[in-house]
Amino acid sequence: MSAVLIQDVELRYGRHQIYQNFHFELKRGQIGAIYGPSRTGKSSVLLLASGHLLPAKGKVLVDGAKPDHKRTGLGPIHDLSPLFDTLSVEEHLLFQAQLHHVRQAKARVQELLQEYDLEIVRRSRVKDVAHLEQFRVGLATAVVHRPDLVLIDEPERGLTNDEWELAYQDLRNLAESGSTVMLTTVLRQVAERCDVVAVLPEGEVWEP
Repeated sequence: MSAVLIQDVELRYGRHQIYQNFHFELKRGQIGAIYGPSRTGKSSVLLLASGHLLPAKGKVLVDGAKPDHKRTGLGPIHDLSPLFDTLSVEEHLLFQAQLHHVRQAKARVQELLQEYDLEIVRRSRVKDVAHLEQFRVGLATAVVHRPDLVLIDEPERGLTNDEWELAYQDLRNLAESGSTVMLTTVLRQVAERCDVVAVLPEGEVWEP
């Protein structure tokens, strides 16, 4: 069974067709990329997989069932659902844990602060920390409730090449632990590090 199956999907905003007959499939433990320029509907694919958006046609399945945002981890999406950047890193993660009804929320937040090397900035406001730490706060936000599917929008945004390598290793570690990861990107070199790539707006799918 596929961890994510997006089959023959058509997406529209009003009368404007974003894409049609879009097909994308991921197996558990893979990293998939939705690659293309801005304004081609990349973030919308994440919202389809999370259950926040419904297709005009076609079907979307996560582990064989309809997407459920409670069972997926959706990281921040630029200009749509940003981080609460005036909260401290710790406050933001605790809020997210409580939002997802995580048991022993404080212990889970402490675990994430250690795992993603955020303890040193735990009391800093999210907007005041460096780009790599912001990426890791976003990733911790997505995984706070231990979902099987993790969705990340343009993880390379603002990172240097060296910082991207660290961020990529975070994502690969997540996949190797058994999670499935789907990300969007505008950079071919990021897409080529993933296991499966869908190119928008054409809809072509290839494996690097």
